[in-house]
Amino acid sequence: MTMESPGLPEVARASCNAKLNLFLKVIGKRTDGFHDIETVYHSISLADTLTLRRMTQGLTVASDDPNLPLDASNLVVRAAASLIGSGEKGGVAIEIAKRIAVGAGLGGGSADAAGTLLAVNQLLGLGRSARELGEAASSIGADVRFMLEGGCAIGRGRGDELEALPVLPPLAVAVVVPRVSISTTWAYASLKMGLTTRKTRLSMVASAIERGDVAGLCDLLENDFEALVFDRFPEIRRIKDDLLGLGARGALLSGSGSSVFGIFLKAGDAEASGEALSRQGLTVLIASFAVRGVTVSL
Repeated sequence: MTMESPGLPEVARASCNAKLNLFLKVIGKRTDGFHDIETVYHSISLADTLTLRRMTQGLTVASDDPNLPLDASNLVVRAAASLIGSGEKGGVAIEIAKRIAVGAGLGGGSADAAGTLLAVNQLLGLGRSARELGEAASSIGADVRFMLEGGCAIGRGRGDELEALPVLPPLAVAVVVPRVSISTTWAYASLKMGLTTRKTRLSMVASAIERGDVAGLCDLLENDFEALVFDRFPEIRRIKDDLLGLGARGALLSGSGSSVFGIFLKAGDAEASGEALSRQGLTVLIASFAVRGVTVSL
């Protein structure tokens, strides 16, 4: 049942952008079981869409992706439940239209959680501050805090200690999703920490972004998970090689995988590479760098 409250909207929609990791180094394991990392996030225009409807009470979640879990393992459920609480301000029905591949290192679940936090806050008139929403985001997942704002940022600690960087121009990005998904838990558990202790190039990556030096940035792309993932899934290594061979200025595994992205200086080259890789039976999504993580409309 919908809930009528003067001055409050009945429906909210959130466009929730994916992210790429332009740099990712695992520093070490923390006492809380998580890992300290250094990363550089950047939003891209590939997005899920959430439609939220206000109800008198309760929480329901549905999706057009039959493989998406709709229990508490879904970060959208956790985000909504964290705000609805006892339900005195009402409930919400959420529909998730998925376009961001699941288990691909693109932050789809985190993006949707961030969109849920922002949209539920407005839909139910909760009045939570940006600081309060940020704290809620960090408790849900390490990437969720970045997704609230998006753009470009350094992430430290678990990834939720953020330092803003300038956004890159809206260059074309081809995101290739292989036919395997990778568990983040498996990736971190399998990573040999002794191989990740070399000197970090984070300051060089940040400097290239601040200068707007895309070519220089592409020469510095780095991800500690690549060696692990490429060894276990050689077909993913081939995707990176193919992207570079098809004209990408730089290419990298995103997050802990399984997707690989290529940065192109010309949109036409990205489209052509997408067509070539699609003929191999791969899923290819053409996007561009974006300035925001989540946009909510009422």
